[in-house]
Amino acid sequence: MLAPKACAGEAAMRDLVWDPALPVGVIILSGVFLAVLTIAVYTRFFAKLGWLRNGLLLLLRLLGVALVVGLLMQPSYVEDIPPPVADQTLIVAVDNSRSMAQRDVPEGSRVDAATRLLMDSGAVKASGEPRDSTLRLFKFSDTAVPVSNAAEFDATGATTRFHASITSLFGSMSAHEGARALILLSDGHDFEWVNPAKTGLLARARQTPIYAVVLGKQGKVRDVSARIMSYQPYSYAKQKTLISASIRMLGCQRETIQVRLLREGKEVQTQSIRADTSPEVAVGFEVTENVAGQYEYEVEAMPLAGELDLTNNHAPTFLNVIDQQIRILLLEGEPYWDTSFLQRSLMRNEKMNVDSIVQYAQGKARIVRKTAAGPEIGVPTTRAQWGRYDVVVLGRAVEKLIGRDALSALEAYVEEDGGMLIFSRAHAFGGALSGNRLEPVIWGDVQRDARDVPIHVRVEPAREGAALAPFRLWAQQAEHPDFPMELMSVYRVLEKKPLAASLAMAHGEGESSEAMIHRRFGEGQVLSVGVDGLWRWAFNARIEGANTFFDRFWDQMFLWLLAGRDSAPTQDSALRASSANVPLGEKIYFRGALRRATQSHSTGLPLTVFRDGVEVMRTTLLPVNAAGDDSGTQKFSAEYVPEKVGRYQAQVTSADGQPQTVRFIVFEDNLEQNEVSTDSAYLQRLCEGSGGRLLAAADLSPLFKELGGHPVDATVQTRLVPAWDRAWIFWLVGILFGTDWFLRRHWGLW
Repeated sequence: MLAPKACAGEAAMRDLVWDPALPVGVIILSGVFLAVLTIAVYTRFFAKLGWLRNGLLLLLRLLGVALVVGLLMQPSYVEDIPPPVADQTLIVAVDNSRSMAQRDVPEGSRVDAATRLLMDSGAVKASGEPRDSTLRLFKFSDTAVPVSNAAEFDATGATTRFHASITSLFGSMSAHEGARALILLSDGHDFEWVNPAKTGLLARARQTPIYAVVLGKQGKVRDVSARIMSYQPYSYAKQKTLISASIRMLGCQRETIQVRLLREGKEVQTQSIRADTSPEVAVGFEVTENVAGQYEYEVEAMPLAGELDLTNNHAPTFLNVIDQQIRILLLEGEPYWDTSFLQRSLMRNEKMNVDSIVQYAQGKARIVRKTAAGPEIGVPTTRAQWGRYDVVVLGRAVEKLIGRDALSALEAYVEEDGGMLIFSRAHAFGGALSGNRLEPVIWGDVQRDARDVPIHVRVEPAREGAALAPFRLWAQQAEHPDFPMELMSVYRVLEKKPLAASLAMAHGEGESSEAMIHRRFGEGQVLSVGVDGLWRWAFNARIEGANTFFDRFWDQMFLWLLAGRDSAPTQDSALRASSANVPLGEKIYFRGALRRATQSHSTGLPLTVFRDGVEVMRTTLLPVNAAGDDSGTQKFSAEYVPEKVGRYQAQVTSADGQPQTVRFIVFEDNLEQNEVSTDSAYLQRLCEGSGGRLLAAADLSPLFKELGGHPVDATVQTRLVPAWDRAWIFWLVGILFGTDWFLRRHWGLW
């Protein structure tokens, strides 16, 4: 018998026992029969072999039979299996996402109700500490975080992710820990979109049933929320601008809701909307500003009767208004639908002053100008002539219109003067002018072309472009079923230059490629479009005239490019921001310009940022052109990531005492504050998938008593460990019978 092992937790060997493969009587009778038969057979050869040889064979055969009988008896050791050493804990996790701040329960907020429920059930003391050392507290939103006191429960989480939170909760437990149950106190919001059955199986695999208590009014929440849908970097003075918002309504079907538009805090317009079957209704207000400047607007949904959360009823935005038309030059060597539709769209836009030169035959060009007055139009050849325009749009085969010198002047206009250039049809130059420094990407041949075979390609915003005004507009328009999405051609990307950002992607037929690429080139900007067929966006059965998506998209694209330009033609100093409406977590870029800069400005300009009138950050606008440009203007830049929502103001004061300010709003479009109704169905599926159940608040105290009374099974278990399955026993049986067979053949026996 083997001695028990000394280490705790390891299995220990005890007595040797028999575990016969057949009934013992059958094995004994079989062994006796084989032994008698062996003796009877071998005595026949006594006279032929002699007693010595015959005795040796008889001994070998009897030993073999004895070993076979012993194997059939299956000798085994009894092994002790001590119970696993595990700390049986009880886990309580409280939802701390922002929806838990809803004040729709008698205790106040939902998170207050969770704390009170734990105290009333006896799980935690009045001080907030767990009453039992085996009880562990967590709070969870996008992940689970352990807490030592119920006072740490809050409602500050940005979103709710049940699967990630429960996974991290189990991952925080050590190898020797087990959990009797997981108790969740939540309103059931989940924005991870993982099937609750999958999360339930995760808990079932850990032998941890989930029990949940739903907090908040179920199906009775009344709430209305507003959020701005259009974020326009710039608008034009004396022209109508649409401020669009989305009003989401819960628990107020067939009611009429008043929506107000406030300008600088004063009501200027109002609309009435009716909550029908759709939970979200779009509203739009047309506004006109006669003077250039920056104006604050706010869309406000009037509170409902019995509405508890009013913080999401307001949606502010800033409107930047300019009063000078954007000067645009369009050059085209091979006319096509895209540039033709773009030219017509720009001509209709009252923000734009367009000159167009389109060559339709060798040596013949069609010149179109929107404003009759002014200098004679011609293809620019010098840097100063290019500088008459804010934006230059190039079509295809532009080398037919300009030469090497004009191209060098165009490069200087963009790189040094902050000009803006758009390649509207991928390849703008051919021959010796192709592959120049201006192009942010080198396009190859057509990847897919509808003129050869029908293609189904959709343009979607890329990560870098999703927050920009043109693509926010695209996201709204793409929801309409009659919006034409398929394109004509998609070009391959051969080389993408450094610092080039993909604003839009073309997806279709299992492939993806860049559709629009933006790059800063020195002080200027370059945009390149690698698809044909955007002109199809100008067709929409629901919209007529000059307000198609094609018109609005390019309107916002030109305004966005203009917002990033550093220019101050009538001021000695200027400060500009990349946007007046910044999503929380996104960067805002500041750019400054100072004419007649002095040596004191060589290290930069101090910039101060205020939120709601309180200073939150100081930084420095750093110079980006140490020597200044030809006009003596020094340019500066800085960036900032706001940490909180609110109304901001950035201010810089140059050495000559001229203060410049710019205002912007930081907003957060958070579903936790819009989706406020409880979701008990999700929690029920989660609990049932884990082997638990959904609880009422009154069931929590009995559950704690039930779970706390479960003793841990400390019974020592045993198992049989075979002692016969050894290699040497196998070889011994083989040697005995093999030697017997060999000697019999060698001595002439059969």
